[in-house]
Amino acid sequence: MSKPPITLAMVYECFASALPGEGRAEDVLRSLDVDDYQDWVMYPEFARWAEQAGQPQFAGLFRKVGGQDRLHPIWLRELYRRLGETERGDEDQRAVEAIMAIRARGDELIALNPEGLVEKALLVAVGVEQRDYLETYPRYRDRALREGNTDAAAVYQRAIDAACEHAEWFRQALEELRARLSRSALA
Repeated sequence: MSKPPITLAMVYECFASALPGEGRAEDVLRSLDVDDYQDWVMYPEFARWAEQAGQPQFAGLFRKVGGQDRLHPIWLRELYRRLGETERGDEDQRAVEAIMAIRARGDELIALNPEGLVEKALLVAVGVEQRDYLETYPRYRDRALREGNTDAAAVYQRAIDAACEHAEWFRQALEELRARLSRSALA
């Protein structure tokens, strides 16, 4: 029996997107929130989906990138403390409720088509990392350079380099999964 397709829209519905801010204070909050969100919510959930779909190698990749990406908020918080910028406030209850809603929706999608869900999770991960290395962090780095803050620019460049590497890992995993699914469909 054919499994229903999983769309990117279905995956995105599981997760809320942060909106870009206009100034440095909003950038501080957004960059910390988005990085924490990716590291502590999105990638662990993608790993759980991959495990449940019987794809432990992809679960490991999501955990690896989530673990490495946990350095970004550490680097950024230290930078923002040195710059005298405000850090994010504590929103634990909202985060717990969001995680529970994400898990519930993820479980529904896993039941529909586990392999399709992992494929879309990898595709989303590629997009997230590309956005980080092509848009988000370069914008912050360039602003820091315009302001003459080479220390801040260096921190943002480290995040750019890491996101670029992570995007490539996810691209390779996506190609591997698609090749496997193609072989399975032919068998």
